Amino acid sequence: MTPEEIINDINAMNREALYGRDDFHNLTHEDVLALMDAAAMQGFRMGSNLALSMVKGALLVQLTRNADAPRDTAV
Repeated sequence: MTPEEIINDINAMNREALYGRDDFHNLTHEDVLALMDAAAMQGFRMGSNLALSMVKGALLVQLTRNADAPRDTAV
């Protein structure tokens, strides 16, 4: 995913969380802050998952290369 796609996905989820509430017109400051905290945590999780996927992919490529490399059988 590109950074723009990630932002668009998070934006859509945040809007769904906000406008999915029946009382979104009457939110208190604390309600807004709680929604902002939840949105920040959601972005953090998504970034962490993406970074973990990238590391796993790089390790898989490295392991595959090592497994396919010719071995020196001379002793």
